[in-house]
Amino acid sequence: MPSQSRLHRPLTAVVLGAALLAPVQPALTAVASPSVGHPVASAKASMRATELALTAYGDSDPYGAIHLSGSLRWAGGKSLGHRQRVELWARTGTAWALVQRADTNRAGDVELRVTPVAHTTYQLRYAGSRSESLSSAARRSVSRDLTVHATAHVILEAPASARRGTTFAVSGKVTPAGAGRAVTLAGDGRTFTTLRTRADGTFSGHVRLQQTTTLTVALPDTATLDGTRSGPRVVRVRKA
Repeated sequence: MPSQSRLHRPLTAVVLGAALLAPVQPALTAVASPSVGHPVASAKASMRATELALTAYGDSDPYGAIHLSGSLRWAGGKSLGHRQRVELWARTGTAWALVQRADTNRAGDVELRVTPVAHTTYQLRYAGSRSESLSSAARRSVSRDLTVHATAHVILEAPASARRGTTFAVSGKVTPAGAGRAVTLAGDGRTFTTLRTRADGTFSGHVRLQQTTTLTVALPDTATLDGTRSGPRVVRVRKA
């Protein structure tokens, strides 16, 4: 009579063969679950909103420079706590152009200096960051538009004294430079002449006085530049 172990061998072979032939599809289906997009959604959800502000302060200096102040914060006002790269963009017509890049300090503040030669709109932009130094990934942000009016500066040079009825020269310069700008020479309520600037912004002319007069030159507003007036120049008239 065959032993019990021999009787079980065919059954064992059948069971083993069935296991080897079992389809692997269920296991593969379990691995390839339909949640492929979840990591991306999670990454987006972990990004934290930021906000930028841009302001101008003070008047332009004698060279036409204007100082801008920017700040980068988490939405809600808290500092990111680390230096971040921001970009200043400008538009004088319809197209934006990169003006400069700068780094904020750890508090998120940055100081910028611009010298517009025409009325200009500025934006401060932040590209965002996934740096491990930040408490969470930072989203990109853009400040509100800030329009800065460019203001001309003009100086007048004239002699301290002149003989009565004698013609003498005056000169000056308008910044920013440009050819063909009209400047009006006047004094004590009287307009003497209109002068035109050269390409480098300089102008010159002649005037004749009958009495001591305080002279100034005025540059009117244009579509792209705010006008201005020079400081006074007192010309004392001597008897001939």
